[in-house]
Amino acid sequence: MIEFINEDTCTDCGKCIEVCPTDVFEPGAGGNGGVPQIARLHDCTSCMNCELYCPTDSIYVSPIRVPEVDLDKAAVIASGILGSYRRAMNWENGQPPQGTGDNWALQLRERRGENPPDVKGDRDADIRMRLYNVRDRNLIPVE
Repeated sequence: MIEFINEDTCTDCGKCIEVCPTDVFEPGAGGNGGVPQIARLHDCTSCMNCELYCPTDSIYVSPIRVPEVDLDKAAVIASGILGSYRRAMNWENGQPPQGTGDNWALQLRERRGENPPDVKGDRDADIRMRLYNVRDRNLIPVE
């Protein structure tokens, strides 16, 4: 579930408003529309579109399906987790990877006989291994 937008890094581009399938956001007040507001939190389905399309990694969508109690926003920002899902999906600056499917590159490497990803020293190791373990449940067909 979406937890927050980092106002310090958000550029007010409105991409999150544009890509949200359940209309969770409202435009903010101010010059370029302002930082979008999370207006309908409980409509969030955790689809991760807003986090993927955010060009500045300013959105935190929790893997937990209900709002987190006592979430330490500063600690989340300091941890470097913002943008980790985008990086794990091989997106760059709000742009999808070349190819088809969320984990197309992984599946292609496996077809060529490669092993699971080497995640030693990778700050996104946990999410990479979770995604690797559910690779066969991809909803986007990979040709």
